[in-house]
Amino acid sequence: MIDLAKIHGLVYIIIGLFVGIASWRINYEKLYVFYYAGLFLIAFGVAKLLINFIQGKSKEKTEVKKPVHQHYGQLRQNPNRQYKYCSRCGNVMRAYDNFCSKCGARI
Repeated sequence: MIDLAKIHGLVYIIIGLFVGIASWRINYEKLYVFYYAGLFLIAFGVAKLLINFIQGKSKEKTEVKKPVHQHYGQLRQNPNRQYKYCSRCGNVMRAYDNFCSKCGARI
């Protein structure tokens, strides 16, 4: 089954435009139901885009950024291995690495 919540708003707008324009061009008098269905899909897609935009803005404000590891470039002892962290992005690296595998920064 298709989860309608996962369909992007632009898909609704595109399908609504296609259905609305096609029914209007073919025969509006007989296909007026499809014309209004297309308009409904367009309105629904716009509403969904606006809701996602507003929710995305509120998530950015409330989202707490994870602190980057405090021990930049220092070794972390492990019984099996030694690790260090990139000073730019915080990526975990092996103790003998000279460059970060994620961002390419020289350590």
